[in-house]
Amino acid sequence: LNHRKNLEAEYDILNFWNFPYGFGRKVKVGRFSPYVSQSEQLSLSENLIEWATGITETPRSVCSVSCSPGFRKTPLEGKPACCFDCTPCPENEISNQTGKSCNSTQTVCYVKNYLRNHAVYHPQDDTHQIS
Repeated sequence: LNHRKNLEAEYDILNFWNFPYGFGRKVKVGRFSPYVSQSEQLSLSENLIEWATGITETPRSVCSVSCSPGFRKTPLEGKPACCFDCTPCPENEISNQTGKSCNSTQTVCYVKNYLRNHAVYHPQDDTHQIS
């Protein structure tokens, strides 16, 4: 960086290809240059990138989609944290936003709905039972 905090260097982007018997090779797959227009600063040959699994397609960074309201994430054994099942909220708990955890209604003055995605305040006395 110079005194104006501008980039002064170009960078090669390398990918390490693994071969049997511990051999490997660095392969240039792209370049970053601050000397060209912003839309052209990063050039990348994605077809040259070899991911750890040996595939050439860019892997998805999300394993599971967000859980809908009324559901919570349930971890899958042996899988990364981004991989999960969606299971209904437990009895007396709700989740009213996509991707949010289930929470207890905390008071018997609230009555959950069948889908477990919102709670309705019940204006009667505090002894009302949650059903």
